[in-house]
Amino acid sequence: MKLLARFGRRYALPYLPWYAGGFVFLALTNWLAVQIPVHMAAAIDAMGLDPDAVRHEALLIALMGLAVIAVRTGSRVLFFTPGRLVEFHLKNDLFAQLTKLQPAVYARLETGDIVSRASNDVAFLRALVGFGTLQICNVTLALLLTGGEMVSLSPTLTLYVTAPILVGMLILQVGIFNMHSLVRTAQVQLADLSDHVLSSLQGIGTIQGFTAEDAFIQRMDDRNRAYMDTNVKLSIIRSLIFPLLAMAGGIGLWALLEYGGPMAVRGEVSVGELVAFITFIAYLLWPLMSLGWLVSVFQRGLISLERIDELMYATPDRPDLPHPVTPGVGAPGLAIRGLTYRYGEDDEEPALKDLDLDIEAGTVVGIYGQTGSGKSTLLRLLMRTRNPPEGTIEVDGVDLRKLDLDAWRRKLAVASQVPFLFSDSIRDNIAMGGSDPVEPSVELAALSGDVEHLPDALDTIVGERGIMLSGGQRQRTALARALYRDYDVLVLDDVLSAVDQKTEQRLIDSLEQVATSERGDRGRPTTLLVSHRMSVLARADKVVVLADGRKVDEGPHLELIERPGPYRDAWLAQDDGRADA
Repeated sequence: MKLLARFGRRYALPYLPWYAGGFVFLALTNWLAVQIPVHMAAAIDAMGLDPDAVRHEALLIALMGLAVIAVRTGSRVLFFTPGRLVEFHLKNDLFAQLTKLQPAVYARLETGDIVSRASNDVAFLRALVGFGTLQICNVTLALLLTGGEMVSLSPTLTLYVTAPILVGMLILQVGIFNMHSLVRTAQVQLADLSDHVLSSLQGIGTIQGFTAEDAFIQRMDDRNRAYMDTNVKLSIIRSLIFPLLAMAGGIGLWALLEYGGPMAVRGEVSVGELVAFITFIAYLLWPLMSLGWLVSVFQRGLISLERIDELMYATPDRPDLPHPVTPGVGAPGLAIRGLTYRYGEDDEEPALKDLDLDIEAGTVVGIYGQTGSGKSTLLRLLMRTRNPPEGTIEVDGVDLRKLDLDAWRRKLAVASQVPFLFSDSIRDNIAMGGSDPVEPSVELAALSGDVEHLPDALDTIVGERGIMLSGGQRQRTALARALYRDYDVLVLDDVLSAVDQKTEQRLIDSLEQVATSERGDRGRPTTLLVSHRMSVLARADKVVVLADGRKVDEGPHLELIERPGPYRDAWLAQDDGRADA
């Protein structure tokens, strides 16, 4: 209930005037609906005695019927509109929160699950604050007004009629209790199903390339069947318990005739009042039967609220808060002392082990190592997509964990070996919302010649994850994106791995140009250059060699190729390495 109260204060409370207006209209709807049988009873009792009274009551009933249409429509507009507005704001807030969460959260949750929460669960919450709120008010008003009118006509007959309905309500509650766990299971299975479809579509080329369609279809069938089985169980429970209310209404109608008929004969109730009771039973059953839908809406809504709340109020992995330190202006110097890092508490082998490293401001530092040596981990910690242990990385003498994360990342320009491109134009993929021309960055990334041969040049849509481009073009687009930024630290993670030798030489010259360019008071950027190519690392001021998470060597390229070690071995294995020497 705390979650519901917090959600209501944040999203539903601003629309309280809408709900108040809707409640007034709904109260009028129910009052009119109850008054119609009362006037119908009066008309029946006046038949043969007072024709004018019959005509008067008939006119009133017709006018009330028209009024019911108007106020019922108004009540639904006033109740359902806040639901749509809440959905709008909740989606915006959830998306904004998702952009702030750190990678550790996304490593724990599958993409399909997050998509399911942002779409299906938000829709269930919309139904909760719209349809659910309306039905709560409607059922409450219907029970109070209809029940009150029935008691005013005959308390004894009301007891006979409502007793079976109350018994049906108790049985309904038992079924609802059993439905709760099934609803939660169904939503988890739907998220799993969404994730499988999403990941399969993203990897459709791999699936077809390995002719693995049957295996993925079978996995889809297994997940879909599990989801279907759970929903079948829910349907069975609903089909058993919800008709109980209709049956209870039928028993109530039998009780009305069984006990109300003799009462009418004895003159304890009039014939018109007996007919009114029949109408009251029929009217009372609709809100009671809707309780089944209402309970389903509330169950799904509350479970959805728990799932969304897990994302919306997830504690940001931000040790810099609440008092972050703003990094200084210009390229920073970095100092790494005793850095040991494990991805999980249960990991026996750390990804980095007791690493010490000094990176002077404005220098170009190459990082070399075989797969699994810790290069990517080091970059993640420096970029703070993972938080390093306290006191192990300092930026100009300040613990990296204390720096304002947003301000630190604004100083960074990053290009990764496996870049992500959005299904948008090349221009928008590079600018990422910026307004400056992208052509200079395109030229530096040696992408101009490729762009000229594309159908719409820089406005060419690259498709999902850049599928319309080659691997080298995707890398250079990501490099242009990095060079487009106003940065003080340039991080390049093996960005030349998918380019040919001719393009490689052009890019090396470009990178050397941007890495050594003076930028007024800000000076040269600090550049971290991860690569397996000796021709790239030869341009660095120094190269750090990693192996099994440890620093095993360090120095300028010419020194490293002169002494035995993994760096010299790699240089000897590369023909271009000998040429550079």
